[in-house]
Amino acid sequence: MRAVFLDRDGTVTKKTSLVVKPEEIELEDGAAEGIKMLNKSGVKVIVVTNQPQVARGLISEDGVKKINDKVQKDLMKRGAHIDDFYFCPHHPEQYSDVPEHAKKYRVECSCRKPNPGMILEAAKKYNVDLTGSFTVGDRTVDILAGKNAGTRTILVKTGVAGKDKKHDIKADYECDTLLNAATLIRNLIKTKAIILAGGKGERLLPLTKDLPKPMIPINGKPVLEYHINLLKKYGVNEIVICGSYLVDKIKAYFGDGRKFRVHIDYPGEKEPLGTGGAIKNAAQYLVNAENIIVLNGDVITNMNIGSLLRFHFSHSGIATVVLRKTDHPIDSDIIKINEKNEVTKYIGRGQDIHKTANVGIMVLRTKILDRIPNGISNIEKDVLFKLLNKEKIYGYLSDAYIKDIGTPERLKKVRREFPLIS
Repeated sequence: MRAVFLDRDGTVTKKTSLVVKPEEIELEDGAAEGIKMLNKSGVKVIVVTNQPQVARGLISEDGVKKINDKVQKDLMKRGAHIDDFYFCPHHPEQYSDVPEHAKKYRVECSCRKPNPGMILEAAKKYNVDLTGSFTVGDRTVDILAGKNAGTRTILVKTGVAGKDKKHDIKADYECDTLLNAATLIRNLIKTKAIILAGGKGERLLPLTKDLPKPMIPINGKPVLEYHINLLKKYGVNEIVICGSYLVDKIKAYFGDGRKFRVHIDYPGEKEPLGTGGAIKNAAQYLVNAENIIVLNGDVITNMNIGSLLRFHFSHSGIATVVLRKTDHPIDSDIIKINEKNEVTKYIGRGQDIHKTANVGIMVLRTKILDRIPNGISNIEKDVLFKLLNKEKIYGYLSDAYIKDIGTPERLKKVRREFPLIS
């Protein structure tokens, strides 16, 4: 079960100062629509909020509950609902003017954000997978709480908009409103990943005689593990690993992904199917997905997958291919794009007029599965670039570290460089 943990004041509701009366509450613009979208996406929507006015003697715990009831009623009028409310009434600081009845709340606790206590308690109650869940708030304290709990985090630009600067922490994503955040979460939930791990790595023999190329270690971890951790960081937890050569060694290491806090499927290929054929063969594991992020198993990167996905979600193309400026265009797949980032021509290898090269990372709409022929095919040459006059394909130009390990020289270079920047 996934969940979305929402801050209340400044995220769901407009007022950011201490709220002590239900009539002070007003929903943020678009908040009800965003929460309704999350409700329909099948996730638990849970409010986790610090309410230190209880510790200040300004309101009782019952008073906070009445305010939460008002929030719920306002949402339900618009067809949305919160599944549960958690609030922390505590404050750790001691003052002489605190009313006697409030002194019991002046304690250190595990529930006051940025501590993750409320999130962890809710996760236990609802059997929530925290790695696949999100925390959304307008303050750095919300973001740190989400990270402390192991969720993905989204800072919204309503309320305080992160300007409290209490903690030196950066959210995984930033969105203007809760509605924008909900749209992003919905898209991420509908995104699955494919890692193409079928190559034999013949140029790396004898290293790959008994080891699949994507299992080659970089700083003690196989390349595939870096891929999985990168996907997980940005909220993509459903992964399909496609391979045939020594794929049992990959299965033995990663299993179903549980110990890496993801879910992994293996379609199985009796013989190599090429990049297109492998994606087509994985279709049974892509049910309910709307987008597929595809990574080559022999390309290692630290790129911001979140920025790539947001670019793709915001465009209407059937695909987004990641490009970079290359220093070796003669042996790179060169792709030309226009000022709108639309792919206009697939040039291929053997020329050095253009230097924007395909890096082996892309995001596809799942409708492309119907365009992939059965059997062996190459996703770019046999599918994508035959659709250039029929569908929009976009190029996402990245300056991130993206290197393949396909030759002994490149592997040596990556082993020297990547641990320093990952």
